[in-house]
Amino acid sequence: MKTPRSFLLLASLVGAPVAAFAADPTVPVKTVIEVAAGNWSETSPTANDVFDNERLGQLFSADFANVYREASKHPAYDPPEGETTGSPFDYDPIAGGQEGCAFENIRVEDDGEGQVTALFNNRKCLGDDPAYKEDTVLIFHVVEEQGRTVIDDMYRLEDGQSGKSLKDELKDIAGQ
Repeated sequence: MKTPRSFLLLASLVGAPVAAFAADPTVPVKTVIEVAAGNWSETSPTANDVFDNERLGQLFSADFANVYREASKHPAYDPPEGETTGSPFDYDPIAGGQEGCAFENIRVEDDGEGQVTALFNNRKCLGDDPAYKEDTVLIFHVVEEQGRTVIDDMYRLEDGQSGKSLKDELKDIAGQ
C-alpha cells in the first residue's frame, strides 16, 4: 500500500519544532522603524502616524493599543475640529524628539526571548558634538498574540541603561 505524499508531509510537520513556525519578531519593529524613518526622510518625507488605528491593530499588542487609545484622549496638542483624540506625544517617540535628521545605518536585531533592538543614527546633521554621532537605540518587547508577533512595549537606551517604558509613559498620560 502506498502512502500519499501529503500524509508524509503532514506527519513530518507534526513532529517539527514549534519555533520553526513562530513569526519573525523583527517584522513589526522593522515596519515601525520604516514608517518613522520615512517621516524624517530628507528627499520626500512622509507624514504617516506610527500609531494610526491600522498599525495599532496590526503591529502592537491589544494591551498596548488600548493604553495608547486611552492616552490619545489627552492629546498633546488640540485635535482638529470635530475630533476628540490625537497623539498623546509632543515629540516623536521613535526618533526621540522634535528635532532630528534622516535615519541612517538602520539595523534591527532579534536579541531573543521577546526582545528586538533597533539601532540607527538620526542626529548627525545636528552638529559636530560626539553625542550626535552615537546611535539611537530602542529596545522593543515583542509578544506572540493570536498567532502573530506584535510589539508590547518600547524602551529607549539612555546612558547605557533601559529608559522608561513607552507604555508606562502612555499610562501616565491617560491618568491625567
